[in-house]
Amino acid sequence: MVDLEGVSLLEELPLRELLAYWISLEGDKALLYEKLSEKAKGMEIEGAVCDMFKLLSQEARRHERKLRNLYTRNFEEDIPTVSGPSLEELSDIRELESENDVFAVLKCALELEEVSERIYSILAEKADDEIMKAVFRYLGSTERLHERAVESLIRDYRYHNGIKEGVKA
Repeated sequence: MVDLEGVSLLEELPLRELLAYWISLEGDKALLYEKLSEKAKGMEIEGAVCDMFKLLSQEARRHERKLRNLYTRNFEEDIPTVSGPSLEELSDIRELESENDVFAVLKCALELEEVSERIYSILAEKADDEIMKAVFRYLGSTERLHERAVESLIRDYRYHNGIKEGVKA
């Protein structure tokens, strides 16, 4: 479950600090998706799930680069290190190591995307510059698309395995 308290604490950060913080977490998100891809392979889950995680990892790397460029162009300084909750602290991903349930793995991905969308929404609200605001809205919309793609994978996996909604595999 997404840690709304952790996200609320992030809302208090000024734009510059929140952006710096989120840049590092996009990199962390890319690594977590790589880990989810390996976890899925180890669970012998069909290729679509592994492919989705690889794609999401690549997307996170692209977002990180875009945010780095945006930061240096707008603030003309090195990106500082800003402490805050980790992705593991913002979602149930911390329990992933002991999980061997495909739905738990996909739920972790869904939570990562929900957190990401929320952070981009906060960044867009804080931005005064229209270009920054547009970039944050665009990135938030891509996170919504990622959420839908993961939800679709969950539905497809349930359907192909004859599992009804609400029933744990």
